[in-house]
Amino acid sequence: MSWKTINAVLGLAIVDKEFCRALLANPLAAMQTHQFELTMEEQEVFRTISATSLSELSQQLVALLDKRSGSSDPSNGR
Repeated sequence: MSWKTINAVLGLAIVDKEFCRALLANPLAAMQTHQFELTMEEQEVFRTISATSLSELSQQLVALLDKRSGSSDPSNGR
């Protein structure tokens, strides 16, 4: 998953409270409803995420992206 996708998702969740609630309730369905084009790997990420707040969701996404890129430094690659 790219930083561009994460930024787009989180940005929309910040300004659209309905999307934010949907994202926390069912991340994959929310992404599909808003027509985000996701790879199969990204779909799996959103299928498995479980968060109760936008902050928690963003932390999980960042951790997954860092893990995929092999980075242990969150500032690496930004």
